[in-house]
Order: sequence, then structure tokens, then C-alpha cells
Amino acid sequence: MDATPPSLAALAPSDRWYRKRRYHHGDLRASALARGRQIVTLRGPCELTLRGLARDLGVSATSLVRQFGNVAGMRAAVAESVLEKLRNETAMAPGHRVPVGEVAGRWVAFASANANLYRLLSGEGWHAPGTGVRGFHGMLTVASPRRALEDAVRVRTRRLGNPRGDPERACYLASMIHGLALARIDGAAGASVNVALARALRN
Repeated sequence: MDATPPSLAALAPSDRWYRKRRYHHGDLRASALARGRQIVTLRGPCELTLRGLARDLGVSATSLVRQFGNVAGMRAAVAESVLEKLRNETAMAPGHRVPVGEVAGRWVAFASANANLYRLLSGEGWHAPGTGVRGFHGMLTVASPRRALEDAVRVRTRRLGNPRGDPERACYLASMIHGLALARIDGAAGASVNVALARALRN
């Protein structure tokens, strides 16, 4: 990869975590999600555990179980919070009128700058609840980032005059953008990924 993992000082303000002597209602969950993202960013998805997170926060593992149910629920919640950050940074939320090409560029840039977070979000096996198939993080309930991207692309094709959108093109572009994001964090050169992305957007 092109960049080394960020230091604590380099993290976004929303991901800087600090210990409190006492948690008030709602603060523990928010702190746990922020610290969970920080652990994944600096150490990788597999380092996110209930006991480790509880130790870092200075609380009991039982208190996190009350919040998330189990380790799979905790990891799923952290991944969902990553998807929310990705939605915000790529202007995917309803009401934004950012063109597909700009969304695509921001998406790949997010993956490149947050490789471990994107890996957590994109792990295989947990995007089909009820199948019994488990990813190596043991998560079952996280929304697929590719599907979230596909929905955003389809909305933008509706705005271009097609009242139903173009589901085939949305699926194609979402698959290409997601695949190129994974290629980028796997070491593909930024210039090569940008050329491939521009070619996909023209097709």
C-alpha cells in the first residue's frame, strides 16, 4: 500500500476517543464505536474484540454486551458506523446532487485512506443474514457497501431522466467502483485505478 497506518493524531476528530470517569446515558455506545473504528484503523479488523475494547474504555465486557449483545453485534455496529462515515464523505445521502463520477472518486479515495476500515466493511460472508454463512470477523448483519453504492447510483440515474433508474448500469458501476476500491487498498497504483474508473464511467 502507498501509505502507512495513521497515528492517533492523524485520525479525524470524530474518531478521537478519550476516557471519561463516568459514562452518561448514550455516551458508552458512541465512545465504543469511535474507539472500535480507531482500533480497526491502527491494528486491523481482527484486533477488535469485546474484552480488548472494554479494557481500552475502562469498563467491563458485560457493559458492552448490554450495548451490542455479543462480539458479532459489536463488530457489526462498528462496521455500520463506518458505512455511515462513508455515506457522509461520499455525499451518498438523499438530497445530495453529487454526480456519479464524483461519488466514485470519493469512494475509492475513502478506501485508499482507510484501508482497514474498508476491509472491515467489505468482508465476505455477513451480507446475507439467515444463511448461517460467517465471515472471518463473525459478522452477519452488516449492509453490503456495494449494494449501498448501487442504490446511490440508481438514484442518480433517476435524476438524469429515467423515472425507474437504470438497475443494470447501477449494478455494473457499483461492482466496478467497489472492486477498484479493493484493488486500491491491495496495492494497485492510484493512477491505474483512476484510468480504470474513468473507463468504467464512460461505458
